[in-house]
Amino acid sequence: MLTFDSQYTAFDVTPVSNQFILEYLPGAKDEYVKVYLYALMLCAHPQEDMSLEALARALALEVGTVEAALRHWEFVGLVQRVRDNPPEYRFAHPLWRNLLAGESQTDPVYRTFMENLYHAFAGKRKEDLHGAEKRKVWEWVEELKLPEDVVLYLVRHLIATRGPNFKICGKEPERLALLLADEKARSVEDAVEVLGREQDIENGAAEILRRFRQRRGVPSQDEVALYRKWRREWGFSHEDILAACAETTKGSPNFGYLDGILRRLWEQGGPRQVEAVREEDERVREVLNRLGLSVGVNEATKKYYRMMTDLYPHEIIMMAADLYATRPNRNLEDVMAGLESWKNRGLDTPDQVRAYVREFQEENRLIARLNTVWGGGAVRAGETARAQVRRWTKEWGFSEAAILYCAAFAAGEDKKAPMKYLNRILERYHTEGIHGEKEIAQAEAARSRESGAVKPVQAARAVAQAQYAQRTYTDRKPGEMPEWLAEMLKEEQDAQ
Repeated sequence: MLTFDSQYTAFDVTPVSNQFILEYLPGAKDEYVKVYLYALMLCAHPQEDMSLEALARALALEVGTVEAALRHWEFVGLVQRVRDNPPEYRFAHPLWRNLLAGESQTDPVYRTFMENLYHAFAGKRKEDLHGAEKRKVWEWVEELKLPEDVVLYLVRHLIATRGPNFKICGKEPERLALLLADEKARSVEDAVEVLGREQDIENGAAEILRRFRQRRGVPSQDEVALYRKWRREWGFSHEDILAACAETTKGSPNFGYLDGILRRLWEQGGPRQVEAVREEDERVREVLNRLGLSVGVNEATKKYYRMMTDLYPHEIIMMAADLYATRPNRNLEDVMAGLESWKNRGLDTPDQVRAYVREFQEENRLIARLNTVWGGGAVRAGETARAQVRRWTKEWGFSEAAILYCAAFAAGEDKKAPMKYLNRILERYHTEGIHGEKEIAQAEAARSRESGAVKPVQAARAVAQAQYAQRTYTDRKPGEMPEWLAEMLKEEQDAQ
């Protein structure tokens, strides 16, 4: 019999409880508040053709959003579902919500979930969960579509890592819930994997903090966020980040300084650049260890190594380090000089270098044995002496035994130039086509018989390295100078 004018609604008021504004509104999404207020107005001014679709059109929302909003207010106890088809809802005043939130009226899934949520805290929380906290956790189920057991595992993870009094409505729990949703965690096993990676992030940031010798043991959320960016966005491994820490030795190291270093490396190529730096450091360290140098890897030693790599690969650099490792006062400058010498000789491959080093060592060994024959350090094992040895062995074809046999002839002569006299002896035999020790001895025996007695000279001092079995090629005693050589030397002395 009675009805309102159609325009009455626009001039009427919809009473909203302050309890709703203070307790329920702050924790609800904007769309949910819009649905609640509009639906509350419709309770006072119902429309016969109202439906979920019509409500959605009036608020410019999706039907699914309207349904989710009504479920939300249902679960917090402000709305009761009377029937589902067609949908019918009954709104309760916030002061009377407990009448609709009794055990017989509450959604059994929600009730079971809340029981498990309380059980997760096991009475360790100082205060009971309030309405906003319960609504926030249930939103992770309803809005993020996370399974109940995944959400409960997240809560237990937060209790274990942050203590039972963590802020459920804080940024970090919400971030982890969104992460689980983004990673499509559908089981506890998925949640363990996702949250385990996040725990690795926090542990990694804590290790960097310890590396910087900071007194506080727990990194800030900003520091964790930086570490997460380095790992997730820029793709650096934990080892990459630790390697970059080596460049924070100047000043007071901190996460901001390290962020600048990693940004530069990221712009230059990212993890590949860090790997290249780590490999270079390891190779420099290998060279220094091989030389037995106590100096560490720094910009100076790395600069020398880069100069070396301009000439040769690491394998050949290590061959040079092996060669110089036994020398006193060895250093990187000597290794660099040796590499430059090899390059000037046209040595390009490891096989060529090995052959040269083998020849080099054989020449030095022969020079050492000559010094044994002549006593002391008569000859320096330099390039001049080695060139002379190469002429005798490579060009003229004398064996080492033949050279040592003839070296005894010059043992009693000028100590300053024994190589000169030995060269005259070998040159004479080379001209005559005689190169073997036996043939030289036989030639000397023949000359002795033709010319008679020979002039003795002081025999070479016997040293273990120069001792070899005496032959019976001639009656001349070991160390006696051939007559022709003695006469030639006398003529030279008389001429002077």
